Amino acid sequence: MSTSKEIFINLSDCQNEYDILFNKYNDILRSLNSGGDGSGDECSRETDIVYTKPLHIGAIFIILVASFIGTGLPIFATHIKKLKIPNYTIVFGKSIGIGVILACALIHMLQPSVESLSSSCLPESFTEGYEAYPYLFALLAGIVMQFFDFSFLTYITYKNEKKHSLETSTIDSNDKISSSSNIVITNGNEITHSCNDVGGHLHGGSILIDVKSLKTIEAYLLEFGITMHSIFIGLTVGVVDDTGLRALLVALSFHQFFEGVALGSRISDAKLTSHWHEALLATIFSISAPIGIGIGIGVVSSINVNGETFLFVQGIFDAVCSGILLYIGFNLMFKDFPDDMNKSCAGKKHQFILKLGLFFAIWLGAGLMSFIGKYL
Repeated sequence: MSTSKEIFINLSDCQNEYDILFNKYNDILRSLNSGGDGSGDECSRETDIVYTKPLHIGAIFIILVASFIGTGLPIFATHIKKLKIPNYTIVFGKSIGIGVILACALIHMLQPSVESLSSSCLPESFTEGYEAYPYLFALLAGIVMQFFDFSFLTYITYKNEKKHSLETSTIDSNDKISSSSNIVITNGNEITHSCNDVGGHLHGGSILIDVKSLKTIEAYLLEFGITMHSIFIGLTVGVVDDTGLRALLVALSFHQFFEGVALGSRISDAKLTSHWHEALLATIFSISAPIGIGIGIGVVSSINVNGETFLFVQGIFDAVCSGILLYIGFNLMFKDFPDDMNKSCAGKKHQFILKLGLFFAIWLGAGLMSFIGKYL
């Protein structure tokens, strides 16, 4: 017969075993709630951060000024004749812009898109079912851009052909015909280009194309891609803590400045209908990142940048904008860059060095944005 002491000892042992099993059960539940790998903590919204709202509001004005300066420099340099800026210097700036666009597409857009759309915070059915979604979205954006570009060119070619047929029926003795370059000039306006020209579409041995319209559509598309990207960058800066903001603020200022230089050079090159039109495009870009920061400040207490919705939206938009900028960047490098090089370097002393300088400008723009991408 067991004594009361033995019974007490047995009950204590049972209680200890029960406590061990209960703790193990709780551990299993916590593991299941966190996704089994501890990802629940990294996917949840951080609440214990040091966040100073006046500091973030100050960042809005710093980024706004940097964006305006970057966008305005190429535009003012083109229109203010008193500055007497050499054409080669303007082309050098445009070449830097090409490098900025390409680096921005690959390092500042496509890479963050890959990180967002492969995050462990997204459903496994999405991340493991097909791992190339970011590249697919970028590819589709580039293909759609090519179709859009072709459709636009077809439309303006049709308009120019129709206009040309009307003008040739009423041509007078003041019209000039240049047989050496196969260019027809009516009242000083160029109508057709030879089939040896770069770009355009071939119709009956001549190319009917409105170069001004092409440059305008390039400026609009570049504006869209960079602006959407800047909003998401600003949103991220708006919700980051004080330590992260201090590190990001310098990088984002240079980021917006160089993107502004790239965009401003394309806006000035497009020769838009009015200076107000140019100012509008410059303003839209300049306020895009500050708007994103402002939204971030307003929703910092509720938004979760590691949540599924935010990661999906940011990842898809970054991938699409990356495809748009890649299409535009390579288009500029293969078409505009050789034309600008010939206009600014051909027939001049030290022609080879001047051309090499423009190549260096592309490398410089790409290198600077790549370096900034290390911190942003």
